[in-house]
Amino acid sequence: MKPQSKSIIGRSEFTILRKNNALLLSTALAPLLIFSSGAVAQEGDDVIIVQGTRKVIQDSIDVKRESTEIVDALSADEIGELPALSIGEALETLTGSASHREQGGATEISIRGMGPYLGSTVVNGRAATNGSGDRSVNFSQFPSELFNKLAIHKTQSAKLIEGGVSGQISLDTLKPLDYGKRRFQAEIKGNYNPQNFDIAKDQRFQDFGYRATGSYVDQFEIGTAELGISLGFQHNEATNPEQEARISDTTNYCLNDPTSTTAGVGDDGNCDTGSVRPDTAGTEDFVVGRNSYTYRQNITDDTRDSFFAAVQFKPSPNVDINADFQYSDRIFREHRNDLVFSEGRRIDDENDGNRLNYDLIVGPYGALKQFTGETAIETNSEYLERSEEYIGGGLSVAVQTSDRLKVSADVSYSQTDRTEESVQVRMRIRDQLDIYGNPAGYPLSVESDGSTSNDRIETAILIQQNGSQAFNAVVGQFDVTNHDLFRDNARTRLTLGQDRFNSIFAARADFNYEMDGFVKSVEGGVRFQDLEYQDVPGGIVGASRDEVVYSNAALAIANQACRTAFPESGFLSTVTNGNPLITNVDAAGNVISTSNSYATFDALCLVQTLEASDPMGVMFDSDGVPIYPDGSFISIDNNDVNEKTWAGYVQANFDSELGELPIRGNIGLRVVNTSVVSHGFRQALIATPGMMGGFTISVDAGSPLEEIVGKNSYTEYLPSLNLVADVAPDVQARFAVFRALSRPDPSALGYGRTFSAVTDDDATSISEIIGSARANGNPNLNPLLSWNFDAALEWYPNADTILAGGVYYKIFNGGFETVGQFETFDISGDQLETLVTTQQTSSDSSTIYGFEVTAAHRFSYLPGLLDGLGFKLSYNYAHSNFENHDGQLGAFGTVQPDGSVTYVEALIPPANLFGLSKHVMSAQLYYQIGDLDLQGVYKYRSSYFQPFVADSSGRLRYTDASGVFEARISYKVTDHVRLSLEGINLFSEPRTDYRPTYGDLSQSLAYGPRFFAGVRAKF
Repeated sequence: MKPQSKSIIGRSEFTILRKNNALLLSTALAPLLIFSSGAVAQEGDDVIIVQGTRKVIQDSIDVKRESTEIVDALSADEIGELPALSIGEALETLTGSASHREQGGATEISIRGMGPYLGSTVVNGRAATNGSGDRSVNFSQFPSELFNKLAIHKTQSAKLIEGGVSGQISLDTLKPLDYGKRRFQAEIKGNYNPQNFDIAKDQRFQDFGYRATGSYVDQFEIGTAELGISLGFQHNEATNPEQEARISDTTNYCLNDPTSTTAGVGDDGNCDTGSVRPDTAGTEDFVVGRNSYTYRQNITDDTRDSFFAAVQFKPSPNVDINADFQYSDRIFREHRNDLVFSEGRRIDDENDGNRLNYDLIVGPYGALKQFTGETAIETNSEYLERSEEYIGGGLSVAVQTSDRLKVSADVSYSQTDRTEESVQVRMRIRDQLDIYGNPAGYPLSVESDGSTSNDRIETAILIQQNGSQAFNAVVGQFDVTNHDLFRDNARTRLTLGQDRFNSIFAARADFNYEMDGFVKSVEGGVRFQDLEYQDVPGGIVGASRDEVVYSNAALAIANQACRTAFPESGFLSTVTNGNPLITNVDAAGNVISTSNSYATFDALCLVQTLEASDPMGVMFDSDGVPIYPDGSFISIDNNDVNEKTWAGYVQANFDSELGELPIRGNIGLRVVNTSVVSHGFRQALIATPGMMGGFTISVDAGSPLEEIVGKNSYTEYLPSLNLVADVAPDVQARFAVFRALSRPDPSALGYGRTFSAVTDDDATSISEIIGSARANGNPNLNPLLSWNFDAALEWYPNADTILAGGVYYKIFNGGFETVGQFETFDISGDQLETLVTTQQTSSDSSTIYGFEVTAAHRFSYLPGLLDGLGFKLSYNYAHSNFENHDGQLGAFGTVQPDGSVTYVEALIPPANLFGLSKHVMSAQLYYQIGDLDLQGVYKYRSSYFQPFVADSSGRLRYTDASGVFEARISYKVTDHVRLSLEGINLFSEPRTDYRPTYGDLSQSLAYGPRFFAGVRAKF
């Protein structure tokens, strides 16, 4: 047989196989095919103008279909058509994406179950900064009205900026010449928050909020040149009050053993920090003690101004110049009113003869569910103000130098400044007296020996009992609503909580050369990025916090002058299942009173009055607000990081046939080199010779801190392949494999070092000694690298319909572990080799796999008015074997003198990936008929691990599953005017956090719904 005959037979068999596969696929999808064919038949050749929700969904389907990578997108020709109040809420409707909620709104986005630190975000193709110390973006600062395209790239090509193992989020504003028409648009939305109206009118910042948006797009001819401009502005004022039940961080653990007087619960007074570890982890043999239990009532005001501008200039058809600018300025103010049951670690194990007889109930992994103890009761009044300013923009030039070659260049800059300042006044009870020196009438708790404790009230804490999602308190003959009882230990703190700066300068140059044949084009380029990050962490005594204590006489005056009625009605009623927050009982255990409120004071009034009565040097500005301390960057705990990155790539784009199978895609390689320089501080060290020889290395407390510099660099190769095949009419199959990286957070790259004294009696020189130090960060942290595999099958029977499913698998060097690394420091010219305990990326491999489904359809074949009904549904499932241990109760490593690490068994199970929710779903149902557009959106994500940003202690925190429902109605009154009504969180879904294990309550945050009514005019 001739070789060509074999080739011909093979091709015929392939053609038959392809047709059979298409037939099988069509049969499997027959039910939806009937729907789609009906839709197409009805529309026929009529000219149909599609707008509103249906148009947005159609555009998103079209973007997904035409993309070479696996992409989910929201796209709208008109700015303001995106159906969401913020970028975060819009992104939540895309398959596999889920947000974390703060103040009731969507902020950080997780993609496919992987947290924001594993993703990246670009604005108009450029990296964006933030004020959080990580690499995520606070999407709540960007109004959706000022963008016209949002996309999530779940697979990557070589030309995409590196940085996202989970994917890359892309935000784009329109280009005015490409838009092609003049348009002026103005919109105003009133904001009604029912929970804000539960706050007394004289205490809330404002009644109604509003957001005003305006945009202008136009084009001009200047001789043979074209000029386009686009301008947009938004002013937003909102209230986002929270009702909180908070339990402090894990600070103690002890044996669940009343016979132990050194490390157990009982009448010795404290659940002592675990000097004795239980033999069996995971049972009820130990207790996790917390320091305090707090009710917090918040009154907030959130004001934001956002602006964007774009200029597009074409001096000739072959030259395209674009400049764009984005600006956001946000001021957040908050009054906090706290009732604190402090010293909560004082846990009784049994009936001790006092008036409260609530048994000790301990759940899995030491989680307290109920206990009786002795607490010091205090009020904390606080005023907080946070400002955040974002500036971003750039200039790009593209030139078509010939029929085949196009070259382009881009330069950009992004900057975020965030500052947070607060003043807090604490007042406690004392000596069973009120502010007038009269007996207050409350008894103190009784110890087992018959003595009373120091100003503590016997208290029972019931955590998530009787259907409550919060905690409830029972106190012994103490009225928490009586202002007169809070008379002592008046402590004022002026705090610089945050002072962060993050900037990114970037420049790139690219080319695209068109070719004939299988490869249609080759493109490549280079990119440079310079990132700066600086911060002053909060709570550094002497650097960011002033603390003064006033006299009792001054406090008595301020107490009377600054007391307020409890600000809010129905406090925490949506999460307590009707149980009273606080129950006051007598000696026999009979209920005296119940309350969902407590004594509150005005924080600013307290500081001003206290200072007038007993001056302690607190200064005020012209508005009567305290002048907060400046942060000092000369601190061991601060960060000053510079990260420079060079990247180059080459990518081939192909579009041809494999046999008779149409295929397209790209293959490429990106090479990335990153260098880190981290400036830090350490204590000055001195070497003291021993009497019998050797040396002692110790800290020289009288000397200023010394600046030190840590450096690191690495080069990584990131290949990628994306393949799309038209396997049947309107059916696409996709496959992708790529290598990706996610860099450590800038706040984790610090180089501050705290030394421990060390003595070596045998050393003859300092160079022979091994020093010891603790790190506040590690500039030598390696990036997290992953190999990623994706496959998908997508069906597009008509413009309104998609049915797509995909699977993915990622394997990466995962997690962070305690390591000892040797670093060299100078002591008066001598070199000290030092073993530094820090964190490093683990070399162990972890995996994540999952699948996702997307479906959208409009029932245009239904009779009459029902043909306006449609839906969009997305679901993602993710599973990973990643382990992230708690820094206190998880497995931990102790660095040995030789640098090896000895591990101790975990008391509690590890968390999974940051942001991993096994289940994420978004369901949209819309009805559009004529000028009426109705839409309902339900968004669900299962529980996930949400760590604390820039927290070196490695505490675990989980956020519970939540389901949020939103609804929108719009009506087109004329061609130029549209009315709208929107509501979010309509069922008042709270946010519940747990730590250090899932089920051990950390906080319950109650948000109410918010409503927006607006009118938009467009000409």
